[in-house]
Amino acid sequence: MKKKELEIFLSTLKDFESPKENLEQWSTPPDIAAEILFIAYSAGDINDRIIADLGAGTGILGIGAAILGAKKVFCVEIDPNAYCIALENLEKAKRIFDNIDIVFLNMDVRNFSKRVDVVIMNPPFGLEKSTRHADVIFLRKAFEIADKIYSLHHFSNKSRRYLINLARNNGFKGSILRTFHIPLKARKEKHRKERLIIPVDFYVFEKEY
Repeated sequence: MKKKELEIFLSTLKDFESPKENLEQWSTPPDIAAEILFIAYSAGDINDRIIADLGAGTGILGIGAAILGAKKVFCVEIDPNAYCIALENLEKAKRIFDNIDIVFLNMDVRNFSKRVDVVIMNPPFGLEKSTRHADVIFLRKAFEIADKIYSLHHFSNKSRRYLINLARNNGFKGSILRTFHIPLKARKEKHRKERLIIPVDFYVFEKEY
């Protein structure tokens, strides 16, 4: 499958119906989802690998990974509404693609303990008071369960230093592969612009032996 073909299919998946501010539910745009999945695929980190998507939302990354040949994908999502939408999206994917093996789990990522080969995730950026440092919780869990992690994080020089240092302290080497600018639909009246453009770094973290 070509990257553009994956992007087109991912764009047909159902999105959040009522995004929850306290969970910072921003969607991963289909073009960026396809881009990061193909980066991981080209590095040999999807085909025939066991993958986890922590904070899977409506399933765009996990489903995309399965389409690209992952052996098995675990999608962990705490919100029951997003979980139900993800199951609908999975059924749609199964009608088109064969041999998709995905397990969706409606649970807190902190309670997930399955060992996997790779984590691919778009955790909360921590832009809201209720989600401050949430991305660190997701990363710490990823460090526990995988030796390689692909993850999106809000850009700032302070954040870059912190995340690279956090990785080092957990035995991982962190690198920034790309910086994307993600358009986010405003959810609150205090947002004057209809859409916010958020700079986001795409990291890879690799276990150091």
